[in-house]
Amino acid sequence: MKSKVPNEEIKVILRAADEIIARGGRTLLAKILKGSREKKVLELGLDSCPVYGYFKSEKLEEIIQKIDWMVDYDFLDIEYHGKLPMIILQNGAGRLSPINIRMSF
Repeated sequence: MKSKVPNEEIKVILRAADEIIARGGRTLLAKILKGSREKKVLELGLDSCPVYGYFKSEKLEEIIQKIDWMVDYDFLDIEYHGKLPMIILQNGAGRLSPINIRMSF
């Protein structure tokens, strides 16, 4: 995905990422946004995230492309804990206030 992710979708992705910062990677983030009923998503209570299922009509790969765009443009980053990649907020995420992101969902 080369085109810009719209601001509303950036907020949605950041809101979901907030649920798994340093606990999960981009695939788990994509599964939250897709509305997956996978065991791990449900065990972690991620189905209660306000933006759970926001991209339910999109393919998982398309959602991952949006997340990758967010990494490329410094909204999110991937940090490794051992061999496990974990999502973290990047400096660019500060361009959008976390309070505004939380309050809008």
